[in-house]
Amino acid sequence: MKKVWKYFPGTLTLLVLITLVFAYELIVGFNRAIFQLAQINFLVLYKGEWWRLITAIFVHMGFVHFALNAFWLFYLGIDLEGVVGTKRFLAVFFISALVGNVLSLFTLPLDVASGGASGGLFGIVGASLAIEGVLRRNMSKALMNALFLFLINSIFPGVNIIAHFGGLATGLALGYTYGKWLKRKLIDMSYWSFV
Repeated sequence: MKKVWKYFPGTLTLLVLITLVFAYELIVGFNRAIFQLAQINFLVLYKGEWWRLITAIFVHMGFVHFALNAFWLFYLGIDLEGVVGTKRFLAVFFISALVGNVLSLFTLPLDVASGGASGGLFGIVGASLAIEGVLRRNMSKALMNALFLFLINSIFPGVNIIAHFGGLATGLALGYTYGKWLKRKLIDMSYWSFV
């Protein structure tokens, strides 16, 4: 376990945070916790509760929502963090999640409560695909894979498609930049001293 913390501290810290918030939801009840922490656009825009754009990342709408996001965060997070390092990994997660939440803020109805790590997860997916696309010189395949994953995950009811799209697009952009950086480091053999 110490080795996991040593090499993937960002992924594990995020998992601990969403687990602690989920435990809080179980203690106080989902409805109360969602009202306190989720992104409710009316409260953000007209009550000035901008912090909800961040707290919404960690609150989940039920057991299945939490379990799926926790699984994919661990499974996908350690892959990306292992390639780009902790700081860049966390940048992908938080920037993607925030972009998804901001897009949701201006496109979804005022009374909708949204939350979850999905925007950040889609950012991780987008970044991973873009990095692979750059390194393998096949960005068109990376974009097609991203579109396919987005469409598959958009058919379920109650899904915040806007947050998914915002996170995915942001992840693709950041991943493209990271892919170029990795390519330069691999060419001059200095990659291993920077991760």
